Amino acid sequence: MDKAAYVLVGVVIGVILNTVKEWWFQRRKSRKDLEYLTIRIACFLDTFVNACADVVADDGLSYGQPGTDGCRSIQVEAPNFDPLTFDVEWKSLSAKLMYEVLNFPNLIKTSNHLIAGAFEFAASPPDYEEGFEERQFQYANIGLKAHDLSKKLRKVGGLPSLEKPTPEEWSPVQFMVEKIAKIHDLKEQRAARHKNYN
Repeated sequence: MDKAAYVLVGVVIGVILNTVKEWWFQRRKSRKDLEYLTIRIACFLDTFVNACADVVADDGLSYGQPGTDGCRSIQVEAPNFDPLTFDVEWKSLSAKLMYEVLNFPNLIKTSNHLIAGAFEFAASPPDYEEGFEERQFQYANIGLKAHDLSKKLRKVGGLPSLEKPTPEEWSPVQFMVEKIAKIHDLKEQRAARHKNYN
């Protein structure tokens, strides 16, 4: 083989090695981007779930008492989630999962519209019962969806799943599941009473 052939083989091998090296580094970076994204968002969603449980527990009373005007009022501020404030590489997620995360604020906004409607058109002072009921129901649902989304992110990122609480430990997820069931029962009882009056 002459010198030109050796040079050509060397150039080809150099290009191949460089391409493989770049591919390997890009793959490693993409994996790290995905891990970082899933950790950041999953941790935030876990905090969000707890904040939703706080909203679900809000019955409008402060230390068991209504306000000075004798009416119940919102005591716990609703949590917010704006995923675009996170400096993460969104393209590292699959399109479906990215859509679920980025669309989550729309679910919150829709729920807030339903809550506002219940307070404005169905609830009346001093207890605003239907308004608080709708708020608890909507934020229990949002909290459970956030929990499911966090689980999906953990799985994709290869993160450990949350430990299940022992029977004596309080679980925000179980609390919200029970609250939804209780509100369903109350709505059914109310509908049955309404039906009997007509």
